[in-house]
Amino acid sequence: MEFIKQIERLQLLNKLVREKRTGSPEELAGRIGVSRAKLYLILEELKDEGICIRFSKKLNSFTYENCEGLQLGFSFKVLEATEEISINAGKFFTFFPVSNILDGSKLS
Repeated sequence: MEFIKQIERLQLLNKLVREKRTGSPEELAGRIGVSRAKLYLILEELKDEGICIRFSKKLNSFTYENCEGLQLGFSFKVLEATEEISINAGKFFTFFPVSNILDGSKLS
């Protein structure tokens, strides 16, 4: 699943940046399994969220500029039918409201 790969990628990126052992941009991209261009897209997305990560030539590593790191997590659980009903409070949600076709018959 792609979203799990993305979370794992962010977790590894966070770990390496916190420990200041990312290596060069090319090395970091290889470690997290993306191209150099994709790495910079990820860093730009994080910057848009207020997380600034910059490369330090002195340390030969990326470092956090405005924070100490990220806390990432997710959980995955398959719901039973009874759990789904309790989450939805026993109601069924329809995303397509009933509409009238031009001749007046109902479409549901």
